[in-house]
Amino acid sequence: MITIVLMALMTVMAVFFLVESGKAGKGAAAEVVISRAWSNKFGRQVLEEKKEAYIEQYNKYHRIKEKKARNQLKEWDKQIAAYKKNEETYMSGKKFSVLDQVTLFGYQLLVDIKLDGDNNLLRALTNSCERSGYVELERTQETSGKKNSAIYAYYLLASLFAYVYIGIMLACFAGVVMIAADNAGMGAVMATLVALGGPALYGYVPYDNLRAKAAKRQEEIDQGFPNAISKITLLNMAGMNITKAIEETAYSDDSLMCRELRLALKEIERGATVQSAMTRMQYRCDNKYLDKMVTVVTKSYVSGNTNLDSDLKAINDECWLDKKHNARRMGEAVQNKLFVPTMLMFVGILVVIIVPAMSGFNF
Repeated sequence: MITIVLMALMTVMAVFFLVESGKAGKGAAAEVVISRAWSNKFGRQVLEEKKEAYIEQYNKYHRIKEKKARNQLKEWDKQIAAYKKNEETYMSGKKFSVLDQVTLFGYQLLVDIKLDGDNNLLRALTNSCERSGYVELERTQETSGKKNSAIYAYYLLASLFAYVYIGIMLACFAGVVMIAADNAGMGAVMATLVALGGPALYGYVPYDNLRAKAAKRQEEIDQGFPNAISKITLLNMAGMNITKAIEETAYSDDSLMCRELRLALKEIERGATVQSAMTRMQYRCDNKYLDKMVTVVTKSYVSGNTNLDSDLKAINDECWLDKKHNARRMGEAVQNKLFVPTMLMFVGILVVIIVPAMSGFNF
């Protein structure tokens, strides 16, 4: 009976998959193709950054044998070349694989359940795309009048839904096979879990990686901005004009916040207005104190600001006060997490002391 139910469910799901895939339009297919091109480009960029960091560490410490380091770099070069080739193939429109067809089904599925830009999940994912550090996904970047970040967020979510759906289908198939092989015990359970989890994990990893990258950047920005605003404020109060103060701060270290300031300065050098360059930096870096600083700085450029020193100092003081409160909250959270291990250690120490002492008494 279970076999019949699983086969019927799998058949219905397969037919639904084919019907939904056929309903998806050319626009969805084009978005899948361009998103796959971006995905390969992002994978290549991650490997290139990892390769540069690896080379820097090797040249500095020489902890790894030269042959092993050379083999590792050669392997990364092969992967980078493969990513680049796939990116170029997708951008030329010459490739549309079976996996892309799966994602296309996910697109139509999201359309059917009416999941659009007003959905909180999709909106949060779009924001993560814009703050991931990938230039193609910045808020100002568009393709055919649609924001690139929205296109890629929809692609990631469609892939996740589609591969979970495929995982359910494969789990039904695995259950039928295992029952037919007279293995309806733990083996059947494990087979169905693997069949479900494999595709679901394949769809979830890119989704989670981008969210994790955006969260990591956010954390680095929050940690680095207090130091940056302190330097800018100090230099400006010492008599240096705001442009030179930002430039000196940007090249003072290699933190993410300083790299973002350097990028804004380069855009200004290429002809961008101060307001547009600062606004783009705001989009990439979600920090309320950075927003206040950009407002004050752009105001001083446009109409002048006689209170620039005091405004920057106020932002600096507020920022550091918030950082102290956050540090205190993090410390309290760590203390709470350590309470249970500490109590377990205390009980263990009591056992070690009391048991030998009690064994010395004769009752």
